[in-house]
Amino acid sequence: MRNCSYLSILVLSLLLVPLSVQAHHSTAIYDTQQEITVEGVVTGLRWANPHVYIYLDQTTDSGEVVNWEIEGFGPWAMRKMGWSRDSITIGDTLTVKGNPARNPRNKSLYPQTILYAGNTLFDGQQFFAQALSGVTPENATDSLGGTWSTLLAQSLIPFLVGEGEMDLTEEGVAAVARWDEQTMNPGISCTQLVAPPMMIMPDGKRITLGNETITIEGDYDGIVRTIHMDITTHEGAAPSPQGHSIGRWEGDSLVIDTSHFSDHIMGNGWSVPSGSQKHLMERLTLNEDGKSLTYHFELMDPQYLASPITGDTSWSWDPALQFMVDECDLGNARRFLEH
Repeated sequence: MRNCSYLSILVLSLLLVPLSVQAHHSTAIYDTQQEITVEGVVTGLRWANPHVYIYLDQTTDSGEVVNWEIEGFGPWAMRKMGWSRDSITIGDTLTVKGNPARNPRNKSLYPQTILYAGNTLFDGQQFFAQALSGVTPENATDSLGGTWSTLLAQSLIPFLVGEGEMDLTEEGVAAVARWDEQTMNPGISCTQLVAPPMMIMPDGKRITLGNETITIEGDYDGIVRTIHMDITTHEGAAPSPQGHSIGRWEGDSLVIDTSHFSDHIMGNGWSVPSGSQKHLMERLTLNEDGKSLTYHFELMDPQYLASPITGDTSWSWDPALQFMVDECDLGNARRFLEH
């Protein structure tokens, strides 16, 4: 057994500490015990994965102009709060409350709230409340096909972002001990998530049904999974990051069997690698109300996991979801390394 010491951005947000939704990097660069308010004029906006950055010029009482970098959520999360590239323009005045960088020379801020003309444009706590409970749609569906919003299951946060205990093999424990976020975080290279983490990430999902294949996409980082419905074996499949998936229907449930994963430095959760022995069983079941589905998984990887990991979460039917994927920008992905 091991207990990760990583203070997850995601976990602490649920405890009303204003941290990141994306599990892209840790909170080490921010002083989460300090809260400041900055008012400034917008001088720039970088709208790309994995984080949106806003730049403000603050004029102090002494007349000094200080340029602040505001690290927002990813574009998919910002859109859920009603943002777009055009929500603010150069010259707008914003008031931002949040946590400053630990290094006072780095004028970087992680926001709790962003106000424009007295109106709230950004509220991190409100986003997480919605991520936990979802929004009930007016109409129901009779199919898994369409767009969905993945709800954040509190029981799966430890798996997703590295808090809590996992039953690891000796090799797994050694791999976690070697973990170095500054050099090994796959997000630094814009490497996509893999299942099951991508399936429980609270982003938008799109399922496209077909007779021969079913695709499942996530708008967090543009992942596309292909489920083969016309075959019953993995024989001859080539290893790949997302593995080789075959599916079958059991009543209204889609059962997915995935193997042939290639090695991934974080394929079994935060800081836990996965290897060729990884095997994933999943089930997506439309619930009776027709407004949600239940996602269940069982993850096995005897190279790193001493026992299987199981979990469940819900996806809300979201026909109004505008499914959109933004490119990952290497500069944005590596900004936190400069702090």
